[in-house]
Amino acid sequence: MKRYLCTLLLVISLLAPLSFGQSGSEAQIKRVEQGLLPVVLIKGEPGWSIAERMKHYKVPGLSIAVIKDFKIAWARGYGLKDVQTNEAVTTETLFQAGSISKSVKAAVAMKKVEQGKISLDEDINNKLTTWKLPDNELTAKKKVTLREILSHTAGTTVHGFPGYAVNEKIPTLPQVLDGVPPANTPAIRVDLEPGTQFRYSGGGITIAQLAITDIEKRPYPEIAGETVLTPLGMTNSTYNQPLPADWRKKAATGYRGNGEEVEGKIHVYPEMAAAGLWTTPTDLAKFAIEMQLSLAGRSNKILKKETVALMTTGVLQDVGLGFFIQRHGDALYFGHDGADEGFRAQMLVSRDKGYGVVAMTNSDNGEILDEIVRGVAREYNWEQYLPTPYEVVKVEPNTLQKYAGKFQLDADTVLTVKTAGEPANKLIAEATSEPPFELLPISSTTFIRRDQHVKIEFVGATAGGGMDGNGAAMGATASAARIVLPRRTAEAPRVSAVTSVPFELLLNGKISEGIDGYRAIKQSKPNDRTISEDRLNRLGYVLMQQKKLPEAIALFKLNVEFYPGAWNTYDSLGEAYMNNGDKELAITNYKKSLELNPGNGNATMMLKKLQ
Repeated sequence: MKRYLCTLLLVISLLAPLSFGQSGSEAQIKRVEQGLLPVVLIKGEPGWSIAERMKHYKVPGLSIAVIKDFKIAWARGYGLKDVQTNEAVTTETLFQAGSISKSVKAAVAMKKVEQGKISLDEDINNKLTTWKLPDNELTAKKKVTLREILSHTAGTTVHGFPGYAVNEKIPTLPQVLDGVPPANTPAIRVDLEPGTQFRYSGGGITIAQLAITDIEKRPYPEIAGETVLTPLGMTNSTYNQPLPADWRKKAATGYRGNGEEVEGKIHVYPEMAAAGLWTTPTDLAKFAIEMQLSLAGRSNKILKKETVALMTTGVLQDVGLGFFIQRHGDALYFGHDGADEGFRAQMLVSRDKGYGVVAMTNSDNGEILDEIVRGVAREYNWEQYLPTPYEVVKVEPNTLQKYAGKFQLDADTVLTVKTAGEPANKLIAEATSEPPFELLPISSTTFIRRDQHVKIEFVGATAGGGMDGNGAAMGATASAARIVLPRRTAEAPRVSAVTSVPFELLLNGKISEGIDGYRAIKQSKPNDRTISEDRLNRLGYVLMQQKKLPEAIALFKLNVEFYPGAWNTYDSLGEAYMNNGDKELAITNYKKSLELNPGNGNATMMLKKLQ
């Protein structure tokens, strides 16, 4: 790790970015490189440099393409494509696009619609010949269609795919769809009535991939290349999985969030349409520009204007056909993000103007991509994209002291607020199970945080107040903290400093008290979100990360007790037992997880290691 960090710092500091295109002014490029922006803007703060944020996030390599006036204004690569070889990222370095693969796949599918080879609204099973989507009582009411698949409203299961290490056996597409070995994900089925609600499903896109290949009776990479990639000159793009050896030389190596290399350097994705595109920001920018030009009636290299307009119009919840739509005031933007193992990507462009950006990195830490998008948006004056910056004001220490204390958000979450600094001129808040953050005042009673669109308003007062640091009575203190989120507001009343919610008890080693606390919540409020399977599972991993294994095991066991039919609860409990050295108990729980979900590749892999 030390060698990795030293090498990364050297390359980021000394290596001149490798560029493509000179129509973008160097001054503008420099301002973008020095002006990455946080999610919450503060008046007067300049932003961060790309080098700073790559170091902060442990991102080895980064590649960017900026679109202006329906053209690629500039493109540059930064850092390393491979830490071991010290090879630099260039504008021709290949990255995995993750779910941006779905946008390009949607264009492929819509071309087949234009050609009359498939209808948007017919039963997808009409076009599937090598495999059929099993019918059930839900599909008896409404058949699954291509329109629903592309808009994630088909009711199909399986959110995404982890891919396969290069030395693993790769399943066929029917094996993936049925969730049978060597597939590492569950069977893809319909468990919501088609057309009734949005739920992201890479599984549905994989059904559409098979439908297209069944129609054309050719490999999907060949179809996508002929339909989209070649007409647009996307010469550094391919859906081939595994990546051919001659292409592999140009491809980046993927890295985990802690800087460790992905096993085998990259993962293989037989789910090509959903996650398998290898490409560059420059090539994706060519694709995005063609979509923009088609919407403007200025090009139809792939699709008609009406078709692209349909793709970029929301079906449900601002989800189009292959694209997500963002609304910023009156301005519309469309695009997609992507996440494969060791890779993250972001593509966002204006629907009506000729600007946008594509950024890709070979790291699981994708936060830097949003910061880049905001930096580009500021420099190129994207219409209504950025919010108005807040102006931070000064609040006297004696006023800040009145806000210190505990405020209860729900049955298992308290917000603990403390003063900090010398004198006590700032507030630090910490919500249960989350890292601390600074509260920045925008008035004497209202505060914001840098990393989320959240306002905290301290309201009300209790006579007599609290005690200052010297044990003297202070005046009135805030009786509640009002949490203002973009779509809702929650009131958190002040509670005693000795109040402890269940997770706090676990953090403090009081296992039986904490577990009893969760059982009490379950008894009084069986559907409370604080005891949901996903939340308890996440908290268990928080405990494991803090090396609190007995506490983690107790919480995972409780999750199994609450949700005995959920395969993931047993998988997590097995991992906790394994980390604690309890081999037999780990094996028992991994077997139970596999029994409930035969497609659980992690359990299969762990059992091979343990047995």
